[in-house]
Amino acid sequence: METDFISKKEVLELTGISYGQLYRWKRKNIIPEGWFIKKSSYTGQETFFPREKMLARIDAIKEMKDDYSLDELSDFFSPNPARIEVSEEELSSHNILSEHTMAFCTSLLPARKAYDFQDILHMVIIEKCHRLEIPKEAQQTLYLFLHEKFTPLKESSLELIGIRKSEEYMWMLLPLPSDFLVDHTAQVVLRFDLQQMMEELKITLTNTKGI
Repeated sequence: METDFISKKEVLELTGISYGQLYRWKRKNIIPEGWFIKKSSYTGQETFFPREKMLARIDAIKEMKDDYSLDELSDFFSPNPARIEVSEEELSSHNILSEHTMAFCTSLLPARKAYDFQDILHMVIIEKCHRLEIPKEAQQTLYLFLHEKFTPLKESSLELIGIRKSEEYMWMLLPLPSDFLVDHTAQVVLRFDLQQMMEELKITLTNTKGI
């Protein structure tokens, strides 16, 4: 899948932000350095960004910047999730997971009084799979795969790919942005940007818990 890019000039014109703001947000890692992509153009070299992610990120920053400092925004959008622990009762009250997903996921974990960010993120992924009507056995395989292979504290710029061939499901973690091909007998059933999901979940839990 080819990423749609937007130039720096277009970003400034469309969003109304200044050059100074853009680079202050870059220095604070509110906008990842990896999104600043140098490409050749008829004027020489120009800076481009992944269009959808960049415009969505700037919208989020503009909504939050009056309520949070740059350092707090940097923490929200940092690749490393905040240390968040939520009890099962609190997690239910957030309305981000169905009862089905809560019961399904907690049955696969050792008994515990609270769930950390990684636990909750994995549950959110399973919730999305449930809504996509991924079979229960495939959900279980994915959940165990995530617990074994995906550690948000160490890696975040990944995409989760789900492929179905006949009745079999296969799960992959690939670097963002990822390009891949599958044969005509296989079907891509999901593509999740894990970095974006982490950011959205951090903001949801932070706003809800007042952290």
